[in-house]
Amino acid sequence: MALPKYDQIAADLRGKIVRGELASGQTLPSERELTDRWNVSRATVVKALDVLRQEGLVETRQGTGSTVKDRMLLARTAGERYATSLATGNIYTAGEYAEILAAELMPAPEDVATGLGIEAGAIVARRHRVTFEGERPTATSYSWFAAEVAEAAPRLLQRERVREGTTRYVEMQTGRRPRTGRDWWTSRLATGEELELLRLDGPAAVAEVRHIAYDTEGHALAYEVGVTPSGRWSRTEEYSMGD
Repeated sequence: MALPKYDQIAADLRGKIVRGELASGQTLPSERELTDRWNVSRATVVKALDVLRQEGLVETRQGTGSTVKDRMLLARTAGERYATSLATGNIYTAGEYAEILAAELMPAPEDVATGLGIEAGAIVARRHRVTFEGERPTATSYSWFAAEVAEAAPRLLQRERVREGTTRYVEMQTGRRPRTGRDWWTSRLATGEELELLRLDGPAAVAEVRHIAYDTEGHALAYEVGVTPSGRWSRTEEYSMGD
């Protein structure tokens, strides 16, 4: 069942904001432009913009239209970052960058082994990073890859930024194209290390998402755990609750 038109418009604009195609302070297309582009009524466009305002992504001022708000409170999923890389060639949007804290081989913990479909203790490549917007840390994340993937993609073991993103880089090196992704979300208290890396005063809540990217054959290509401070919007979803 297709989403309502207003939700399709909101999703399209939200995606452009997430990917950085619409930057902080940038003006959105006018209501007239959106009405013509989507062949809908003005009321539908207004409803779509209301959704984005409620999510804290845009603000509207009389005479200036709707503009993108400061995206410091927007968390991005691994799948959204991959889409950004495909669209722009760079996984990060304007003002973003990462510091790579570790790039190494290690035995796979049980959750990593389960996610990648390998034996616990098998050798995997692990990358640990902290992502910043300006001077502010916004996330810390770990990515794991099976040993044969790391062999084909040697930059995974270098403590240098992979600007196109690790999943896109692995795709380019191995020819294994990501086809589907699966995410698990939870919230919890930050560990001592996370408090330090994210510059939080403890105790503090964080959101954790575990992500697996699967290739066209259904095999796990990458496993990632990302942690962000509480209060950062990640996504919204609308769904049917009855007939």
